[in-house]
Amino acid sequence: MSTIKIVIERAKSSYDFRADPARPDGFDNNYKNNSKDWLVLCDGGTELARFRCQSVANYCFGANATADTVAHGDTVAPGEFELRLFVEPRNFHGEIHAITRTRDLDGQWIGRDAMQTTAGGYQNGRWLVHDRWSAAQGGDTAYAWSAGCFILSSDDLAALNTLLHAYKFSPGDIVSGEVVEIDL
Repeated sequence: MSTIKIVIERAKSSYDFRADPARPDGFDNNYKNNSKDWLVLCDGGTELARFRCQSVANYCFGANATADTVAHGDTVAPGEFELRLFVEPRNFHGEIHAITRTRDLDGQWIGRDAMQTTAGGYQNGRWLVHDRWSAAQGGDTAYAWSAGCFILSSDDLAALNTLLHAYKFSPGDIVSGEVVEIDL
């Protein structure tokens, strides 16, 4: 059994992402307190590495406005989750991972496919660990835009993956995780 674990240390201030609280959600307003959270890789009780990340859904507008109770309701809730490693990237950059077997802040289940199933039986969303690479920009965006995922810089995702490969993890392997909230 692996002793590797991922801990997301979420700053409570990350929920305060609107630069102007009176204005609606959007790219031009949802950048405050961006990437204040940490993704921490641990082996037993030893911290191996920590990477800044965005873990609160601040891309909660337009086609990504799917939350039920609050705009950022697709954010992974505090508590345990599983991470399925090195999943098919589809249109994402680099090696990505699927967040599974947990709930979002709205209380909806994120299943083994890193998706939710609606009352009508349709699957929606895809909760992932990925980077903020933009093909249009040819590099990382200035801010991380999360619709419920854990977003790292491209360099940090590559460094995390280097460590996971060093531990001989393969595509589909499962690592346990936990989201904890901290006062920041």
